[in-house]
Amino acid sequence: SNKSSRFGSTQSTVLALRSIVAYDNANARPKAPGRILLSVDGRTAGAPLAFTASNQGALVLPDFTSQLVPGKHTVALKMEDGSSMPFSISIKYNNLLPDSAKEAQVGLQVVLKDAQVQEGNVTEAVVSIANESDQAIPTPVAIVGIPGGLEVRHDQLKELVKSGKIDAYEVIGREVVLYWRYLKAKNKFDVPLSLVAAIPGSYTGPASRAYLYYTDEFKNWAPGLKVNITRR
Repeated sequence: SNKSSRFGSTQSTVLALRSIVAYDNANARPKAPGRILLSVDGRTAGAPLAFTASNQGALVLPDFTSQLVPGKHTVALKMEDGSSMPFSISIKYNNLLPDSAKEAQVGLQVVLKDAQVQEGNVTEAVVSIANESDQAIPTPVAIVGIPGGLEVRHDQLKELVKSGKIDAYEVIGREVVLYWRYLKAKNKFDVPLSLVAAIPGSYTGPASRAYLYYTDEFKNWAPGLKVNITRR
């Protein structure tokens, strides 16, 4: 499947794109007029979408999100007349804690030392990393969601690199990205992240996740951290 304009890892994306081009070349047929019908759970969604042989660009179907109430659904496309054509569906959704993949090899837990911190004081997020496989794994990555109102200390992150706790890091918005070249088999360790309480309020950070750089479709997820920052 295509996620975030990619088909899994870098290598699999290249192979998938080559396969798509080869398939289109092998199955190209003359265009013909027709119409497309969309149904959700056996019920028609919106009016049929008619097209001609001279249509250019994507044929956009009606919005059917109102029919996707909680639970399982079957979405079906049917074409009357016309000729074979490629199709795709783009899904955007929000989830506070996505499901972890059973294939994930990097274990992750993140705990905030203090649920309540006074403005200007320092707290700590403890990031627990584990290689859950029986062999060394290459290029593990952990992305730690930081609640709004807390600020990372770049000097402390640089010290983590210098001490060998991590090999590199980035700070992107509310997330700290930690990199390692590899992890030994069954290796487990903690990484402390020092955080300064900067802005009073109650905050919940984005979910954290860990994965191997070249197989980022297999992630372990950890709940977003919560903190209450009080005024001085």
